[in-house]
Order: sequence, then C-alpha cells, then structure tokens
Amino acid sequence: MFTIHEVEGMQRQWELPEGGRLTIGRAPDNDIRIDDLRVSRRHAVIRAATRTEARLANVSKGNIVTVNEQDVTPETGEALLKDGDHFTIASIRFQLILKEVPLRYTDEPLSMSTSMSPITSGFTSLVTNTFTSGSHKLEIQELRRKAEMLAQLCEMSAALATVFDTQSILEYATAIVMRAISADCCAALLVEQSEADPRAVSLRFRDNEKADQRSISRTAVRTAIEQRVMLSSHDVMQDANLKFSQSVVMQSISSLACAPLVGREGVYGALYIDRRITREKFTDLDTQLLAAIAAQAATAVEATRAHERSQREALARAAFARFMPEHIIKELVENPEKFQLGGINKRVTVLFCDVRGFAKLAHRARPDTIVDLLNILFTAMAAEIFARQGTLNKYIGDGLMALFGAPLGGESDASNAVATAVAMQRRVREVNEQLTAKNLPPVQLGIGINTGEATVGVIGAHQRSEYTAIGDTVNIASRIEGIAQPGQILVTEATARELDGAFLLSAPQEITVKNIDEPVRVYSVIYLPEEVDANAPTPA
Repeated sequence: MFTIHEVEGMQRQWELPEGGRLTIGRAPDNDIRIDDLRVSRRHAVIRAATRTEARLANVSKGNIVTVNEQDVTPETGEALLKDGDHFTIASIRFQLILKEVPLRYTDEPLSMSTSMSPITSGFTSLVTNTFTSGSHKLEIQELRRKAEMLAQLCEMSAALATVFDTQSILEYATAIVMRAISADCCAALLVEQSEADPRAVSLRFRDNEKADQRSISRTAVRTAIEQRVMLSSHDVMQDANLKFSQSVVMQSISSLACAPLVGREGVYGALYIDRRITREKFTDLDTQLLAAIAAQAATAVEATRAHERSQREALARAAFARFMPEHIIKELVENPEKFQLGGINKRVTVLFCDVRGFAKLAHRARPDTIVDLLNILFTAMAAEIFARQGTLNKYIGDGLMALFGAPLGGESDASNAVATAVAMQRRVREVNEQLTAKNLPPVQLGIGINTGEATVGVIGAHQRSEYTAIGDTVNIASRIEGIAQPGQILVTEATARELDGAFLLSAPQEITVKNIDEPVRVYSVIYLPEEVDANAPTPA
C-alpha cells in the first residue's frame, strides 16, 4: 500500500493499494485531478506494481513528467518509483510513500495499574533519578545503561539536526526506541485535524510475520495526548477491569506505555510501545527514555514545520510579493488550502489602466526618461491596488492589469476595483508633480473595469508561467479601457450592478466590442479630482 503526497500547495493525499492504479490529469474524472492548463486531460498513470515498487507512465501528448528530476516521456516507457521518490507534473510535486500495515485501535479501558507522570519530567528524571536499592553492582549497571541511553539521545539529536522531514524523524525515533527499549511493538503517531485518530507514520514490530494482526490501545493514546502525560500500564492481563476484553486477550498485551509529542504549538502526536511476547513490565527507566525520545522527536517535528512554513513563505514572497498585498501573501502562507492556483473559473473584477498619449511621448523622449516616468507612475499605482486587496497581475507596456477577487475573493471586489481606479486618477496629480520636478512630462490615465467569470490560474509554458486571468471578462475590460478618455473611468453594467450605489455614475451608453456579439453597456464614474474631507467645515 502506498500513499501519494502533494508536497506543496494543497498538500492532498491519495491511497494507492497494491495492484491498484490511479490516473492523473486535468479532466474531472481523473483520480488525481490537477487544475492547471499546462496539464493534459489525461496526463499520466501510476500503478502499484509490487508491494514496494510503483510504475509511472506519461500518457500525454508531449507534456512533461519527471521522476526524481529525470524526464519521463511516452517513448521512455514506465518509470520506476520506490518509497520516498518524487515525481513532478507541471509545477506540482508529489512524493510516493510506502504505507505500513494499517493500524487498528482497540477501546479497552485503562488498566488499574496505569500510572501517569508529567511529560516534562522524562529527560530530567532520566539524568537524576536512581532506582537501585543499595547494591553497588546494580547501581553500576543502571548508570551504564543511563550512559548508553544518553549516548543514543545525543546521537538522535545530532542526526535530526538537519532533517526536515516528519516521516524520516519519526522513523528514526521508532528505530531508536526498538533498539534501546525491549518492546514488541512501537508506533509513531501523528495528530491530523481531518482524522479522528492519530495516523501511524512509523510502525515497527519485533515479530514482523504477525504484524498484520496487531492493534494498539486507543484509550491509552488519547489519554496521553489529551492530558499531555507519560502513561504506562503493567500486569494488563491480570487486571480484573479488562477481564472481558477479547482483543487484549488475543494479543496478549502484558504492558504498554505512551508518551505524547508536545511542542510549543500543541501536541503533534505520540510514541506508543507495548510488550506482547515477553512478560516483563516496562521499567521507570524505560518510560523515562521513551519520554525523552518523544521530546527530541517533538522538537524535530516542530523545527520541520517551522522550516516548511519558512519555505512556503519564501516561495510565496518570491512569486507574489510584487503582485499581491501583504495580507494575501500571509494568508497564502498560513492557509495554503484556501488557494487554488491551478486553472479554475471564478468571478473576478478586472481593471485595465493605460497612459494616454504615451506613443507620442515615447517618440520624443529618451529611453531612460521613459523608464523613469513609468517607474514613478507604476510605484504609485501599485500602492493603490494593494491598499484595496487587489492583485497587480501584470504590466503591459505603459499600462497595467489588476485583479480583484483572485486569488482571494470577497463581496466588495467590484467596489474595491472602482475605489482603486478613483484613487489612481487622483494620485496622478501627485505623480505629475514628481514628474515635473524631474523635468518629465505629465501623464493622464484611461481606466476600464469589468466583472464576470474568468479562468484564473498559473498559465504559461513549463519554462515560464504566471498567475493571471483569461476569457471574455478580461477582454471586455481591456477593450473599454481602450476607449476611455484621459482621466475617465469606464465600468460595465456587470460591475455597476455590484456597486450598490456607492459611486456616482453617468447615463449608460452602448459600445461595440471586437469579438463580442452583443453591444456592451458602459458607465463613466463621476468623481471629484480631489478627495473631500467629510469633517472639513463648510464654506460660508
């Protein structure tokens, strides 16, 4: 059994059972659907060839698939994937993970012998407590074992210092536990918001032939996680409280222990151990070592999550900082599941802005003068777009395109777009003062705005792509911007309907737009050249 993990973005997961196959592509009926116009409707097929190997085939017509950075084409045939391998389709990266034997939980009540202790005491107690009763030989043995345990913890700390993968961290933790503590079963569990029970990330059994018959105590795990305590039970089979529990009898669990993975942001999961073959109970030294390993693992998991957030933030800022306001980038980093950066249809308001008379100006002025002029103008215009939750989509020569409602939409997208247009027109006076101070000519703007459905997403070639919108909604906005007079803001009827009377509009006029069958009704926004202070005294 495999799971396929989407490494970034929405971070979805899919199950791939042994002998099963999954289709990947843009069409809605694919098992793994990718909403990206660079992806074919039928792009790839992945199948579980054996228990430990999968095969991936590129079934698209010329589009790219890579496995571990190597291109896979229809001509090269199926590519081999093993546990931990990565494959990429368009810009979406996936990882194949070999899933361990499914973990089953049982619901027996806690044994009467159950003891609990604060999780924070594990490492301290491991160092300071002594359990022998005067025997010099036993004390030496205990100290020797403590030294070995501390060496294991130091080794674990060094090994995980540069590991930023939760699976690898918890695999290492269970390996240390099985080596240092004589347990018959060890499970590393991870809490996930979408799951009722913690998910088993790493499972190890002393007797692997019977691994598929094993389950663990849900009650013990939940108690340890919810109360944040180191929990242990011994003499489970002799406990009268459990005498009717058939699952415990069948598995012959004699003792168990569970330590939560506690970090600054909460409980990430737990490390669980039990004994089924041997009858010895876990000693205090065993449980304190388990708590110490759990603390080390929790620290490493916390560092991994911080590293992943930092990477997402760096990628988001690198990709979008010049085009999106800070609050949208922050939302993208903290809640990536809210964003669908593949091709989707959604309602947006599109704003186009252009400098009037620019061709004549460019013909007369020096190139460096033109660049200075546009940099001053665009800096001011971008500030107005960002101030009202807009996305600066692209610069188009002496103009620009902005989106309101993508990637995050709201009820005020149309109003924000028109408010931005008014602010841009007013800001032109300030910009012209800066241009005059630099001996540059003044400018005037024409602006067009339209609202409607558009296809929004990452669009382009494999080598270079951008987040943008396409469709009639965009084309109409561009066309009406083209007929706007200097200083004028034109909006379509679709935009006007969403303004709720917030702006004064002229009488409508109908215009013919190229490639659009029906005339388009537009309105001119009536605004004052300067913002009026509502608190200013009225002239006598």
